[in-house]
Amino acid sequence: MAPHAHTAPQSIFDGPVVVVGAGVAGLVTAHLLAEAGAEVVVIEKLDQVGGLARSYIYEDRYVFDCGPHRFDTSNPNVKSYLERVLSEGGTFFPRKSEVYFKGKYYGWPIKPQNLVQLPPDIAGKAFVDLARNSSRQYGEGSFEDYILRQYGPTLYEHFFLGYSNKFLGIHPRETHSDWAKVGINRAILDDNAQMQNLFQLLKSTLLQFDKKPQHFLYPTGGMHEAWASVSAQIRRLGGRIFTGTGARMEGANGRVHTVWAGKESFHPSAVVWTAPITLASQQLGLPVPDLTYLGLLLYNVVVKEEAPRDYQWCYYGASDLLINRVSVPRFFSPATCPPGMTGYCCEVTCMEGDERWRSAERLMDWVIDDLRKVGLVRDPRNVIEARVERVGDSYPIYRKDYPGQLEQARRGLAGFSNLHLAGRTGLFWYNNMDHSIENAMQLSSRLLRESGRAEAKEEQLARGA
Repeated sequence: MAPHAHTAPQSIFDGPVVVVGAGVAGLVTAHLLAEAGAEVVVIEKLDQVGGLARSYIYEDRYVFDCGPHRFDTSNPNVKSYLERVLSEGGTFFPRKSEVYFKGKYYGWPIKPQNLVQLPPDIAGKAFVDLARNSSRQYGEGSFEDYILRQYGPTLYEHFFLGYSNKFLGIHPRETHSDWAKVGINRAILDDNAQMQNLFQLLKSTLLQFDKKPQHFLYPTGGMHEAWASVSAQIRRLGGRIFTGTGARMEGANGRVHTVWAGKESFHPSAVVWTAPITLASQQLGLPVPDLTYLGLLLYNVVVKEEAPRDYQWCYYGASDLLINRVSVPRFFSPATCPPGMTGYCCEVTCMEGDERWRSAERLMDWVIDDLRKVGLVRDPRNVIEARVERVGDSYPIYRKDYPGQLEQARRGLAGFSNLHLAGRTGLFWYNNMDHSIENAMQLSSRLLRESGRAEAKEEQLARGA
């Protein structure tokens, strides 16, 4: 961080706002600020926009996303924004997700009344756990502690222990409880299903007896349609989007003074950083925190068969299966796959650069055999397309010591007054697309407020309009 003589702009309207990363948070922030009159520059290292919500299109016929992505329109601000940007419309569908457990499929997220559907010995033990749980003492701080206290030893052992260990590659005892609160809860649990004791179990069961399933919105042709629309609107407003190039920051005297996109440099009024927080620390010469991100391998498989199950996604926690989760694009929108065909997006976690990551193609036969074992593929000879996609920095890994490491990184980066963290990797916080859109709205409103813009514009942003 050598001193650099420059006159630093104090308002986002005194120079370009550079957004690093064209994922959901980055694109929406850039779009909202461009609508407010700011000059925006978006820099994305990949060749396409969308980040962890991008799509893969094969032969102009088969569309796969990075796992199951959909919009929950119960948030009125998010709904209003989507109505503006989804010019091609979308499909609405009720959620149907499942879990594969001991050779059978069960509805998921888990609801109290689902306990009776489990094998009798497991269901009986789970009910006993819930009866005794309020009198048991558990530790604090780990994923294991949280799940034991919330659901008891039986459900922990049969559902959560194996899946979490398989997914993250570390024991739940070494995983921070935040993984349960923002990871598992958002991914596979029903937040309204309180099950810490029998009273809560009965109460939740009665409340959810006639509960209607959640309904989601999905762009008709795939998630890429949303980000293509947002990108087009950014460009129409004069913004620039660089793809296929990484960003490099330089800073001194408490500000980021230069951001490079390849050989082109910008002197930003503000930087919105959605790339990994570890990279921001490294580029600005700060101590790099011991924070890591999970890698993800996507095995996108097309089969000339009708799908035997109609779930949108399903979790596979068995240790003898390589796959962690499977999603089926055609049940988000039929337009993502031709009639008579079924696409399966099969997720396998790893660490970027490890043996699994380097040799991903060699595992394809294993994945297809897993699909056969769980009843999704009847005849492997009907597989007509199979590709591997590598996704880096997909999930923050919440080790028990992560809060201290994250606080250290945030303190250091807070010394640069025009640097703002956003998105899943920038904040090191597991969120979904709806949370990222909300994050972008809040950040955009704050930047406009700090730049002295009229309240009317701030209210407009808050509405997503």
